Formats: sequence, structure tokens, C-alpha cells
Amino acid sequence: MTKHDTNNALQTYDAGELVDAHTLAKSHLSWVNALVSTVIQNNKTGKTFFNQELLDVAQYLSDTFADEHDLQREAYQKEVDSNKKAVTL
Repeated sequence: MTKHDTNNALQTYDAGELVDAHTLAKSHLSWVNALVSTVIQNNKTGKTFFNQELLDVAQYLSDTFADEHDLQREAYQKEVDSNKKAVTL
């Protein structure tokens, strides 16, 4: 995949940058997983007094993480679209 710097010079993404992106996604999912797992364990042991709060936090985090990833996706889509235009010119 390519990217442009502020001077519109073509650059390439390396595997390290993709590793960073997937590490971030895994971290995001791990946070939500930890919260949901706690709720499941609480239900099994009858400790349900904080479950709704934990689920609210999980929902907030998942929404926030999804929004962050969507913003990145939109930025990459703009890049793809601009690259397509540059190729057709």
C-alpha cells in the first residue's frame, strides 16, 4: 500500500506499520473481551451487581474503537480514491 507525504511524494507502507495497526486492533478487542468475560464469570458465580456498568463500559469502548477504526478506514479510502484518479490522468 502507498501513502503520500505533505509534498505528495509517493511512499510505501512497511510490514511494521501493518503490525502496529493489527496490534492496536487486538488490544482494543482484548479490552472489550476482558469486560465481557468478567460479566460472564460474574453471572456464573452470582455476582451480578456491577454487570450492567461493565457492559456499559464495554459498549462505550467498542463504539469508540469502531469510530477510530472507521476514521482510519475513511482516510485510507480517500488515499485509494486519489491514487485511482492519479493513475487515470
